[in-house]
Amino acid sequence: MSNTTHVITVDAAGTLIRPWPSVGAVYAKTARGFGLSVKDEEVDERFYEVFGKVQKDRKITSGDEKDFWRQVVLAVFEPHAPKRNLDPLFEELWDLFARGEHWRLADGAKDALGALKDRGYRLAVLSNNDSRLRSVLKDLAIDSLFEKIFISSEMGIEKPEPEIFREVEKSFGEKPSNFLHLGDSHSRDFEGARRAGWNALLFGKPIIEERQITAFAELPELLP
Repeated sequence: MSNTTHVITVDAAGTLIRPWPSVGAVYAKTARGFGLSVKDEEVDERFYEVFGKVQKDRKITSGDEKDFWRQVVLAVFEPHAPKRNLDPLFEELWDLFARGEHWRLADGAKDALGALKDRGYRLAVLSNNDSRLRSVLKDLAIDSLFEKIFISSEMGIEKPEPEIFREVEKSFGEKPSNFLHLGDSHSRDFEGARRAGWNALLFGKPIIEERQITAFAELPELLP
């Protein structure tokens, strides 16, 4: 790992935090409260199918952050409730995922990042997420570790677009080679950061890159 790293940016969902107990579990339980007959596993599978498709639609992703998630929720539950107004269900889900209770920190994340901060590294979150992330990180009592929080919906740019990395560089006043980005998406986080001239580490399993960790406890060991 480069010894010129001054700033470490961390992806949020899938890296620093994960939905708890799962997206499908929260969605399905909430939907059952509205009288829909759905199973956790089916909803979870449907969610990731829909999310993948909607994420590729630039008209939706470049619009309002809440409208993006409304499109996702409506598409997930439409087969189970045709012609029904699902906006109340969406509003409840929107609020639920704005709170820390439905998210969990990655094991060892707080200790590892705290140790790196004590060593003098500057820390930031760099996430393709929406503004609810701020309240989630605050609820999980980890927001104070980060000097800055960069959220794609607020910036109007998403990883892996080079512009989002350039904006982070400007904000910190550092050159590309002084950054290390950690994230679970090979295309958006790992390749996106490398194309921007940053150092990059892939997070999670399976191991597909030489520069990859599967747990936060490994991070301090890689950095001087």
